[in-house]
Amino acid sequence: MISNAPLIPTDPSERFAIIFRALQKSVADNGHRLKIHGPLLVLIGNYLSTLIARFAKIAARPPQSPRTRKTAAREPAPKPKPVLTLPRGFAWLIRLLPNSPAGPIVAGAHARLELQHFMEDPTLQALLATHPSLGRILRPLHTMLGLRHPPAIKRPKSTKPRPTRPRTPKCAPDVRANYNINPDSRIAFTPAQHHNTRVPPWHQPVIPSCNIKKIGRQGP
Repeated sequence: MISNAPLIPTDPSERFAIIFRALQKSVADNGHRLKIHGPLLVLIGNYLSTLIARFAKIAARPPQSPRTRKTAAREPAPKPKPVLTLPRGFAWLIRLLPNSPAGPIVAGAHARLELQHFMEDPTLQALLATHPSLGRILRPLHTMLGLRHPPAIKRPKSTKPRPTRPRTPKCAPDVRANYNINPDSRIAFTPAQHHNTRVPPWHQPVIPSCNIKKIGRQGP
């Protein structure tokens, strides 16, 4: 008996391309029906095409470990901010392309399930062990489809100590602590305070803003 079920390719790059080309085609076919902005559809399609090409390029490289690889420290060049960017947030593509029982089913949930099975493939697990930079491609796809990052692609914890920031006091220091206050609420200034320190504003006499004597002489 011959089965009509499609064969799953053994090459991780081919399987990755099949999953996300189907998602790309579904986004393009159903975007108008779901009233999605046209430039955003083009941006999603180009983004998926770029990830497919990057996955195949990195998977074709010879194995390398991040521990032996050294990169020269350089300052990143400032890039202009793009006018239109992809949405952000957990499962943003699932929320953007909901499944509809009445019309054609969008492949967002199907791609999510295929990506889960793809991550359990032993061939991919071996490839991730020798090509850890593939995690930069798989992490945003997991976030886009509403999946938590599996341990194989989680970012390594940084060993650099975090810089300590000076803590600001919760309240302003008490200025009166620098002066000796007598029981009658007068300040006993020292000779140095008389010559080098100004009288604090809360100790200065209150000067009225109007002429009180002139007001008293005016009758009704």
